[in-house]
Amino acid sequence: MFEDIVFNHWLWFVAALALIGFEVALPGVVFLWLAIASAIVGLIVLVLPDMSWEMQFVIFSVLSVVSVFAGRSYLKKHPLETEDTNLNRRGAQYIGHNYTLVSDMENGEGKIKIGDTLWKVRGEFAGKTGDVVHVTGSDGVILMVAEKLS
Repeated sequence: MFEDIVFNHWLWFVAALALIGFEVALPGVVFLWLAIASAIVGLIVLVLPDMSWEMQFVIFSVLSVVSVFAGRSYLKKHPLETEDTNLNRRGAQYIGHNYTLVSDMENGEGKIKIGDTLWKVRGEFAGKTGDVVHVTGSDGVILMVAEKLS
């Protein structure tokens, strides 16, 4: 099957570039490690051009697994920093602010309106529509509130 394909260093370098392209199109920090493994195999084949294609695939497979696990453990220990600490935590940006209830608190739950969005709130008090509440935390899409003391 692979007898007609020439497995030289250029094939591995082009594969590395294609994998980097996949990483850009489908970010997930997996294709990057595969691209590194492909580039290393390309360098090995450049030095040892008579290596069989079977051995090249074995080396690529081993390097891929090793680089993915090494990359994942590195990123777990050194997470990527972001300027927006509340990214993907929309409710966290409202903590510390005051809002007006748009519905009575029933069974510890009510609603507030922030911008054009209604947010479900939870608190340990009996608030009425129009009362001002203070957001103290968030639990997913539910904001935790306390009575705003005047």
